Amino acid sequence: MGRLNAEGCEKVGQDLGVSTLALVKMSRVYIVGPSDHKEETMRFLQEAGVVHVEPVTDMTDEFDRKNAAAVQDLRKITQVSKAVRRHSKQEEKTPVPVPDEELVTYIEKKVSLLEEIRSRKQALQRVIEDLSVWGDFDLQQIRKLEENGVYVQRFRMDEKKWSSFSIPDDVFLETVSEKQGIFFFTISADKPLQISQATLLSWPDLGLDDAKQEYERLLKQEDKLTKELAGAADKTDTLQDQYRAALSRASYIEKTGTVYSEDYLFGVQGWIPCEQEDELLKEVEKSSLPLQVSVRDPLPEEVPPSLLKNNWFIKRIEPLLNLYGVPNYREIDPSYFFAPFMILFFGVCLSDAGYGLVFFLVSYWADKKFGSKIQGLSLVMKLCQAFSVATIFVGLVTGSIFGYNFINREWIPIDLSVGTGDPMILFYISLGLGVLHLSFSYILGIIQAPSLRVQLEKLGVMGVLWGGVILVSRNIWFSGPASIIHLPLFYGGVGILAMGLILTLLFATDNKNWGIRIGLGLWNIYGMTGLIGDLLSYARLFGLGIATGAIASVMNQLGGMVMGAGGKYAGPVLAVMVIIIGHIFNLALSILGSTVHSARLHFVEAFKSFFQGGGIEYKPFKIERG
Repeated sequence: MGRLNAEGCEKVGQDLGVSTLALVKMSRVYIVGPSDHKEETMRFLQEAGVVHVEPVTDMTDEFDRKNAAAVQDLRKITQVSKAVRRHSKQEEKTPVPVPDEELVTYIEKKVSLLEEIRSRKQALQRVIEDLSVWGDFDLQQIRKLEENGVYVQRFRMDEKKWSSFSIPDDVFLETVSEKQGIFFFTISADKPLQISQATLLSWPDLGLDDAKQEYERLLKQEDKLTKELAGAADKTDTLQDQYRAALSRASYIEKTGTVYSEDYLFGVQGWIPCEQEDELLKEVEKSSLPLQVSVRDPLPEEVPPSLLKNNWFIKRIEPLLNLYGVPNYREIDPSYFFAPFMILFFGVCLSDAGYGLVFFLVSYWADKKFGSKIQGLSLVMKLCQAFSVATIFVGLVTGSIFGYNFINREWIPIDLSVGTGDPMILFYISLGLGVLHLSFSYILGIIQAPSLRVQLEKLGVMGVLWGGVILVSRNIWFSGPASIIHLPLFYGGVGILAMGLILTLLFATDNKNWGIRIGLGLWNIYGMTGLIGDLLSYARLFGLGIATGAIASVMNQLGGMVMGAGGKYAGPVLAVMVIIIGHIFNLALSILGSTVHSARLHFVEAFKSFFQGGGIEYKPFKIERG
């Protein structure tokens, strides 16, 4: 029992190019033992909760049936949990009279009976509505009359047809209602009456009074059942424990059913974090199970699962990163690149300190109120809090607080207002952030490039970007010949641009045919016109940042207009309503836009340079505890 490869995880991980930023290094683990200890071993591994077990074979029919039953139990617990949650706020409750083991069956029966009662109630409501125009009658007497050759029938006829309708001879007819058509009943002898112009209405199973009594009885039953389900809602913790137990049972059946198994031996293969490798080996020795455990480093052709291990700040970006994909085991983890830029971009887009404060308070309250109840919500709310802090900072720097137009603007470090300030400052800042963002993505691409040729190609793209930026910056801010850096910027920009074009031309491919290499290089140079589009995409930071403050200012102006037009008393109330509703709408729309466009700059513009995703998420075989 031990390592097949004596080299440590750290060294082999570096040899395979695993990033040391946040991806935990993995070891391949094999466990072999006698078949009569298979179930005991699987329970031991589930209790240990560190091995990512890989399926080796398909499930047998026996395990397939067990797995289907376990999944059905999970669905049943989920359904009854949702059902009782709807009654949790009811004040009157009936205590649950059964032990916890029978709780799910008890709730399932009550829910089924409640649904049946409510369905019956709806049918009775229709009967009562139908009979309300006819009044009460004794159905048994009507049946007796029919047995003696006297027929009482109900009809409905359109008003247009009624005007031309003539009552047949030897027939008694009485109208009971003329609303939404003509309703009438007839009494005839010997045989039932047939009226082609009218619709025959069948007799219901109950009379009006009987239907009302039955409806009242169902109401009492419904009230009793809702009280019983409200009492069951107090057992939410028990249901959660049973759900976790069922989930662990389903996982156990799935993993046990897909391991390699023969008459005398069974085998488990999977992955384990290097840092937990020694602990697992010690636990196996303590268990006294007759197992052979072998651990080795991943082979180059193997794809281990990815486990991120980020600090408290970076961890909050993981829910958003998972929307794009799990990092491949041998890729650079983009979290440390994604988190700071994503938070900064969001702050620039929302760009109002007042909105940022409101967003912070709401996300903080939601985290405290629901963070422990809804899985994953706490991490999302912490990300929103980071977004809020960035928004407050940008808003204070640019002097934007609920779109208020300050008269004294000397305290504002970067004034973007039209007239006293310059909105184009934010435009240049946005493009500058774009240059830095793209540059870091190119650098990360160079770091993990598989060959020197690819590294030089990516370096060429970065050179074209910086050369062009330097030349454009010179023409905007340092175009005067008197400027001391006028000529250095020109020659430096031309040199860097030329270097980038040459590298792109020569290293577009590793083909040894220089004709093909130059041809592909020229094509790649032509494709670099897309760099302009990539860089200009960052102008969306400028557009959203200006739009948020401008719309907020418009809402304030609308409030002022309503206040002036509404009069002394109604004006202030209406103005406050317009301002509050307008700012809520603007805040919600701006939060959505800031999130989507900031993420887009990463997913579309930056990640294509170094991050592909498509990794396998590390999911240890474990007992579900929370």
